[in-house]
Amino acid sequence: MSEKDPLLNPAAAAPVRLLIAEDDSNDLELCLRHLRRSGLHFQATSVSSREEFAQKLRDAPVDVVLSDYSMKGWTGMDALAMIRESCPGVPLILMSGTLGDERAVECIKLGVTDYVLKDQLARLPAAIVRTREETELRAVEMQAFAALRESEARYRSLVNNATYGICWLASGGELLYANPALVHMLGYDSAEELMEVSNSTAFYCDPEAREQVSVGYRKNGRIDVTVEWRCKGGKIISVRLNGRRFSGSERGDECIEMLVEDVTDRKELERRLVQAQKFEAIGQLAGGIAHDFNNMIGAIMGWADLGLDEAAPDSRIRRHFEKVRQQATRAASLTRQLLAFARRQILEPRSMDLNQTVVEALSLLEKVIGSNIQIKASTAPDLAVVHADPTQVEQVLMNLCINARDAMPSGGSLIVETANVTLDEEFCALQPLARPGHYAMLSVTDTGTGMDEATLDRIFEPFFTTKELGKGTGLGLATVYGIVRQHGGFVHVYSEPGIGSTFRAYFPTSKETVAAREPVEDSSPVVGGSETILVAEDHDGLRQIALETLTRLGYRVLLATDGEQAVQEFAAHRSEIALLLLDVVLPHLSGPEVYARLHAENPGLPVIFTTGYSPDIGLLEQAQRDGLPVLQKPYAPRNLALRVREALDRATRLASHDSD
Repeated sequence: MSEKDPLLNPAAAAPVRLLIAEDDSNDLELCLRHLRRSGLHFQATSVSSREEFAQKLRDAPVDVVLSDYSMKGWTGMDALAMIRESCPGVPLILMSGTLGDERAVECIKLGVTDYVLKDQLARLPAAIVRTREETELRAVEMQAFAALRESEARYRSLVNNATYGICWLASGGELLYANPALVHMLGYDSAEELMEVSNSTAFYCDPEAREQVSVGYRKNGRIDVTVEWRCKGGKIISVRLNGRRFSGSERGDECIEMLVEDVTDRKELERRLVQAQKFEAIGQLAGGIAHDFNNMIGAIMGWADLGLDEAAPDSRIRRHFEKVRQQATRAASLTRQLLAFARRQILEPRSMDLNQTVVEALSLLEKVIGSNIQIKASTAPDLAVVHADPTQVEQVLMNLCINARDAMPSGGSLIVETANVTLDEEFCALQPLARPGHYAMLSVTDTGTGMDEATLDRIFEPFFTTKELGKGTGLGLATVYGIVRQHGGFVHVYSEPGIGSTFRAYFPTSKETVAAREPVEDSSPVVGGSETILVAEDHDGLRQIALETLTRLGYRVLLATDGEQAVQEFAAHRSEIALLLLDVVLPHLSGPEVYARLHAENPGLPVIFTTGYSPDIGLLEQAQRDGLPVLQKPYAPRNLALRVREALDRATRLASHDSD
């Protein structure tokens, strides 16, 4: 023993609590004498009977037990049994004068910590110190072992309850372990069934991706890639694999600990977000081009109409003007479709029933779909009302049905359905353009050729078409996309090659009641007049068309190229001007701003706004609330003339009513 041992320094440590079982008083005194002489810091309690020994074990804590091997009525081995029962872990040192080596070894095998012969009691203090140190070390080891077991239990619990997949793989890909989340992710019924796959290489859809993972592991000892795995039953999912070298397998050799995250939904959402951003960018470009084209096409249509009015009925020049008019009309149609895709159409929404649109459209479609295609309709009897432009919604349905017809060159079935749908947060999380709420759904299903993923990614792009050259413009589905989006809805497509496609258009519902049908436009002859009209239009062609059209009908026309000039013309001819024809977007002052100034000076002055671009509607909010007329570009000279005469006559009636 060292003098530095804390058990020999009373100030350095608590005393060793000894319980001594000895029925010979002389031997007991001899034992105590050796302990005191050694300088051991201890407290001793002695007993001579089995009963006293058991009582002392219960009464107070004991660090070390010293026991004679053979006592009257009981033995040191009986003491060992009582220690195990009441306070396991307390060490026992046997003291004996007759214990042979063979018997001593047997006792130690049974749990005795040490033994000291009575004729060698000088060894006893060292045996106690050594036993005490070993006991404390064993306690520390037990605590560490318990902590390790607890840590392992926590780790196993985390692995078993994790929401992402976890597996251990041998370096060659052999499956060693899979947690419940991975079992569920891959569609297996149990871990045992999954382990029958044997090797993870069977999951990879692409051999190149499998090799990429293998090379990455060999090079860096880590794996961080996204690949496609095939589940039980053939379903394909995208998974992110994050793995590292691991040496804690039960086999003891190096393995891979792999985290497996199903990112299929995330990748789909990212794809749709990118697609939506792409369409937004294309839409801005297309809308800007279409807006400028609208003005030019309007001028071409106007001059063609005026030329037709002046040309002799059977003349060559008339036929030329008719051709110009036809081509301009086709160009105007393409422009409208581009504006629809860009969500810049001028809408005239009202409360409507989609079922009525379906019934009316199908009666027309039966004539153009073809007899080899069976048309079926299934409409919801309690379909909610939507606030939408009936003409535009009909365009959506017609385009979808024509698209379905073209996908079934050999015939098939076309099914049109309507239904009430409520979308929750979970669904909308995977649809970037969707918002939770109530929708009326219009769907068109065909049994045609279907589409692959590459085609699905592009079907709503303007001018993208799978048809032969000259068979389509590639604007039909782009128009559908834009119209539905402009109404606050979205389009969802599901398609499988060789099986068919389903297009679902979702329109937000309204609490309004279905509005009455708008009257059919008057086909009566155009009537002119002699009133003075102020025309403010910054496009030269449209300004000249308005001048030519109105002056030919007898009107006096004052022209302005911007908003400030319009205000100046009004100031110079205040008492003469009977009507304002104002483009919504003008340099310096917008059309609504011009009207606001002039209306303040002459509240009864009628106005017609012209526009071909839906962002202009923001400038027209007050005008719309006041019910002021809006003429959409491109407009025909006849329509301009009818709207002008209608506005002037209405103003005359109101003035007459006010005077009465």
